[in-house]
Amino acid sequence: ALAGLDQEADSELAARVRYTLAGNLLTVDNLSAAYAHSSEALALIPAEPPTATWVWAAATHVLVARQVGEKETALELARAALAVAERLGVTDAAADLLISVAVLEGTGRRSPEGRARLRQARELARASGNAPVEMRALFSLAVGAFEAGELEESLPWLTEGLDRARRAGLLSSAYPLEMRYLRLLVLYTLGRWDECLRSSAADADLLPALGRFTSGPAWYVSLARGDLSVADTAGALLKGPFDWMGTLVAGIVRTDAAALAGDAEAAVERMRATVTALTDETGALPDVTVRLAALALSAVADRAAGLRSAGDEDGALRWTETATQLVEAARESAGRGKERAPQGPEGMAWLARAEAEWARATSGPDVDAWAAAVAAFDYGDTYELARCRFRLAEALLTADRREEAATEARAVRETAERLGAAPLLERVEQLIRRGRLADAPADGTSPLTAREQDVLRLLAQGRTNRQIGEALFISGKTASVHVSNILAKLGAASRGEAVAIAYREGLIKPEHTASG
Repeated sequence: ALAGLDQEADSELAARVRYTLAGNLLTVDNLSAAYAHSSEALALIPAEPPTATWVWAAATHVLVARQVGEKETALELARAALAVAERLGVTDAAADLLISVAVLEGTGRRSPEGRARLRQARELARASGNAPVEMRALFSLAVGAFEAGELEESLPWLTEGLDRARRAGLLSSAYPLEMRYLRLLVLYTLGRWDECLRSSAADADLLPALGRFTSGPAWYVSLARGDLSVADTAGALLKGPFDWMGTLVAGIVRTDAAALAGDAEAAVERMRATVTALTDETGALPDVTVRLAALALSAVADRAAGLRSAGDEDGALRWTETATQLVEAARESAGRGKERAPQGPEGMAWLARAEAEWARATSGPDVDAWAAAVAAFDYGDTYELARCRFRLAEALLTADRREEAATEARAVRETAERLGAAPLLERVEQLIRRGRLADAPADGTSPLTAREQDVLRLLAQGRTNRQIGEALFISGKTASVHVSNILAKLGAASRGEAVAIAYREGLIKPEHTASG
């Protein structure tokens, strides 16, 4: 359309073509070209006398200017254009500009003032019948709640937004795809993992190629349950044209997978490659840097601790230098510099974990640092809270604070069992055995957890690991971990011996038949 315009084309038409093109370029992360076209569109239309075309050109330029780091320019223009839109009665443009003002002012959409503006924008967009702007408002309301650490509150906005997109036939457009990802992320974060997997699978076949990133939270679940192969699945997002969200999701999955596999080199390389790819033209680090740094730091701390234990101080020092570089990136990302408000509860929690991992890499387990990380993730991130409590238990055990360590370890075990997070469950059970934190209580109560007692009853019935998993809605691998833990706790060499000991100790009772 732009190429078809001649020099004498109507300036309003030329402007509309340019700001529409700019908006489309923004969705594919071509910021420099989007900025050039939105600037041209704004220059083609005088601000006086005010027109709807100028308002929409301004609204588009606000979006682009924010993305390239011109926050003050964007906010000043947004306020001016909002006043004009309200005077002209261009309701949908006013709604769009209200959203931009809410995002740009103060602490953004997570503040009470910002969310009030967003609710007003949603009503205006709905009244005008502009579905894309209404979905932008609903998405922003959901993100605002998420960024404020109010996870449950974000779900109704996401449900409403996806329903609106479905009715409008726009499920494959940008905001609905981001809402799908965010809804799955909230479910993952809250520990509602099976619901996350079901929701991800429900319409996966209908997703466009650029929507594959929305399955990311389901991959986070699979990874936490021990399936490292999802790193390859996520890596496929890096093939083809650059996609910002696809790169982010792939970076999270692949960095965490490398860390879980104990591959510090790969974890650091993947973290750095992802941050480089996502850093915008202004040089500002993406918010996800703090999370990626914390994930990579866990592998770096493991490596440094291992080398230190082996007496290789020079090798440990090299990795502590890497750890310092990573924690500095985490601090910069979470703080966001002077131009932007610091990240919300999620970002601060990841920073607390990065600081604790850095301390572990440089000087060993730090009880206070891990206690701070535990407190930070208590806003609602079930799995990361458990991972930090595991490290806190380690630190407490190192400090010979055994009772506190046992309390933390038991909490981690219960969460890992409920989530089906087999690798975490296996690690905490090893810690409990190594630290002798699970000695049988003096009052004669069972040394087994409630889930282990369930598994034991099925063992007594002669069930296989697969059959136990099916009965308890867990994987066969998780069932196998439970069986191993039962044998270790009861001092049994076989499944049959464990059942015999359990009968003898009164941990299970013989089942009576109807006749007997």
